[in-house]
Amino acid sequence: MTELPYTVDNISVIQEFIDETKKRISDGVDITFTGKASSELEDLVLEFDIDATDIESAIMDLTTDNYYRGIDPSGRADFNVCAFCSSVGDDNVEIYLKYGLEAEGLQILLFSNHVPNYPMSKPFKN
Repeated sequence: MTELPYTVDNISVIQEFIDETKKRISDGVDITFTGKASSELEDLVLEFDIDATDIESAIMDLTTDNYYRGIDPSGRADFNVCAFCSSVGDDNVEIYLKYGLEAEGLQILLFSNHVPNYPMSKPFKN
């Protein structure tokens, strides 16, 4: 995934992505988990008692400070995909959170939600 450099314009682009996500969730759009993301969520449930509601809360709490990589088109270019580093659950477990917003629709598709395999930078964090 592309890492956008820290510029006012790029921060604005990521903020628009976050705002659109929050709007869709507030309007009642459910988050769809891919098979991989569902499997990762099962691991989070077992290890940290983190469930889908916690993931939705983490998404609703995102700011540009959480930005990691993206916005990139998905393989079929039907989603705009972005990745974030977020804390989730009662223990504030840091997770890699990658999801996409459907370009020609309203779907929110979660691709990944797991403890990172390596340290994650947050290029927009002040």
